[in-house]
Amino acid sequence: MIMPTLRMGMKPVARPSVNGRFFTTSVEICRSGLRILARIIRIRRDRAWLDELPDYLLRDIGIKRSEISSVTWFGGKTDRDGMWN
Repeated sequence: MIMPTLRMGMKPVARPSVNGRFFTTSVEICRSGLRILARIIRIRRDRAWLDELPDYLLRDIGIKRSEISSVTWFGGKTDRDGMWN
């Protein structure tokens, strides 16, 4: 079924206005900044939590005390080659 369209007041929409693009870009920059801040907070919280654990629990997890910083920043080891992923 073809819907009738009104021709009065219609403007061709080729691309968003400059203000719209500026607003969208500003929102995306703020969102990415908040994501970075949330990641930094999570890394610090996890690092403090792992620092409080005794050595035998760290061994159970599979990390050494000297690896806490790398584990919280980069992630865990892969099973096949022992490298950080």
